[in-house]
Amino acid sequence: MPIRKQLTIIKQVKPVPLTAAMITAATAILYGCGGGGGGGSTPIPTPTPVPPPASVTIDVFGARGGSLTAVVTSANCAATPSISWKDASGAVLGSGASIDDSSPNVAVTAVASCSTATASETLVAQNVFASTSAFAVLNSGTATAWGSTVWGGQTTAAEAIKNIAQIVPSERGFAALLQDGSVRAWGSSIIAVTDPEKVSSATSSLTGIARLIAGRTAYFGIKSDGSFVAWGAYRELNQDGNFVNLNDAKKGLTASKIAALKNVVSIASTEGAYAALLSDQTVVPFGDPEAGGEFTAWSATPTGVQQIVGTNYDFIAIYNKDTEHPGSVVGADPNGAFGWASGTDALVNVRSITANGFVGAALDATGKVTAFGYANDVEAADSSSLADKLVNVKSVKATQTAFAALRSDGVVVSWGDSQRMGSSLAAVQSSLTGVSALYSTDYAFAALKSDGTVVTWGDANTGGDSSAVTSKLTGVLNIVANKYSFAALKSDGTVVTWGVASKGGDSSSVSAQLTGVRAIYATSLGGYIAIKKDGSFVTWGDKWAGGGSTPASLTTIPYHA
Repeated sequence: MPIRKQLTIIKQVKPVPLTAAMITAATAILYGCGGGGGGGSTPIPTPTPVPPPASVTIDVFGARGGSLTAVVTSANCAATPSISWKDASGAVLGSGASIDDSSPNVAVTAVASCSTATASETLVAQNVFASTSAFAVLNSGTATAWGSTVWGGQTTAAEAIKNIAQIVPSERGFAALLQDGSVRAWGSSIIAVTDPEKVSSATSSLTGIARLIAGRTAYFGIKSDGSFVAWGAYRELNQDGNFVNLNDAKKGLTASKIAALKNVVSIASTEGAYAALLSDQTVVPFGDPEAGGEFTAWSATPTGVQQIVGTNYDFIAIYNKDTEHPGSVVGADPNGAFGWASGTDALVNVRSITANGFVGAALDATGKVTAFGYANDVEAADSSSLADKLVNVKSVKATQTAFAALRSDGVVVSWGDSQRMGSSLAAVQSSLTGVSALYSTDYAFAALKSDGTVVTWGDANTGGDSSAVTSKLTGVLNIVANKYSFAALKSDGTVVTWGVASKGGDSSSVSAQLTGVRAIYATSLGGYIAIKKDGSFVTWGDKWAGGGSTPASLTTIPYHA
C-alpha cells in the first residue's frame, strides 16, 4: 500500500503591535515567576536623570585705571557665580562684579566661578594714556601719539623713543620711563626731554629713575637710591603767568630743598607751586609763595601728614591719625588770608578731601561730609544746611563750582552753584536713589544707577541735560567724562554721548562703528577713543584734543592679553 505523504501548509501571521498595557502585563508575569516571595509585582526603577553640566562666561568692560565691570552669564549653576580679580602675580585685587582698578600698570584677570565651571578674562596692562589734549599708546616698548601738536601729540617725537617701560601723562605732554632707568619726554617745550644727559632744566641727571610723578607743568623722578630729580616749571601768579624753570638758581628749587627731598611718596600741585609728602610724613613745598610754595603762614613745618591736596592756589594737609589731632586739616593759610579758616577748625578724623578750584569737601571716618573754603564767594564752601543729610557718605565728586556726595544707601546729596545746578537738581532729586557711581564735567553731574539708567543735572550745555538720549541710557556699565561732555559704555558694547557736540558730546558720525566697545578714554579738552574687544578702535570729538585721525602706524590697541 503506498505511503500517503501529508503536506503541512504554514501560514505567515502578521504580528500584532504590543501595547503599553500588554508590556506591563508581561513584565508583571516575568517578575512574578520563579519565586521572589509573595508573588507580587515589582516596578522597574526609573533612572535618575543626569543634570546638564554647569557653564559660565565672562566679559570685562572698562578702561584701565578706572572702574572695571565683569558681565557674567551662567547656566545650571547651584548658586550665583562668584567673581574674583587678581593681578599678574596672583594677588587678589577685589571681588564682585566691579572694582576700582588700582593696579593699571600690570595685567589683571577676572575669574567667574559657578559650581564646577570657571571662566576667566585677562586684560593687558594700561596702554592708552591721555594728557589734556593728546593721546599716547604704548605697544611693545614704543609709543604712538596724536592730538595737540604742542601738548603731546607730536607723533614723530613719540615714535623715535624705544624700549619704553612706562608712560606718564601730565597736563602738557608725556614722559617715558625707559627700561634702563633713563627718561625721555615730549609735548610742551617746558617738559620736553630728548637727551637725558643734556637737560639744562633738570635738577640732576635723568638716569637711575625708579618712579615718575607728574605735576601740572613739571615732572619729578624718584631715583633708586631715594634721591629726587625734577624738571619743568611752575607758574608765577604775580608775574602775569610767567613760567619759572624748576632749576632756576634764584626762583626755582634751592639746593637745600633738593637735599631735603628724599624718599618722596607723593606730590600735589596748585597753579604755581608743588608740595612733596615724604615717607617720614613731613612736607616740602616749592614754587611761587603766592600759590603755596612756602610755609609763610605756619609757625612750624607740619609733621605727621598723611595726605596733601592742591586747589588752584593753596594746599590742604590732612594730619595722620597718630598725631595729637588725628585727621585734622590745615590749609596753606590758616589765618584766613585766603579763606581757609572757614570750617577747618571743626575738621577731625578726616579720611579724604575732594577739592575743586577754591573749596574742599572733607569726608571723615564716620561718613560725615563737611565743606570748607572761601565761604564768602563760593556757595559750595558751605554745606551746613545739609549737615543732617551728609552722613554715611562713601564718595564725593566735584565740578568746578559744586559737589555731589554718594551715600551708602544709594542716595545722592548735592550742593553749590545754585545758578547752574538749582532748578535742574530739583527736577531730578527724587530720582537720585539707587545710585552706584558719580561722574562730572566742569559744570555738570551724571549719576549711574544700579539698574543701568543715568540721571544728570547741572549746566545743560556741558552734560547736565541728557534728555535727547534718555531712551538710550539703559544697560549702562560706566561713564567717562571730559570737561565738556559724557560718554556712557553699555553692556551691549555700544556708546551713548551727550554734552558739547564739538567736544565729544555728539558721536553720530561714528555711531555705526561704536559696537563691540570694551573701554573708553578721554582727554580733558574734548577727545575720545573707544577700544573694541578685537583691538580695533574709534576716535571722535575735538581733533586737536585727540579726537581726530590716528597715525597710520597704529593699527590695533590690544584690550585682552
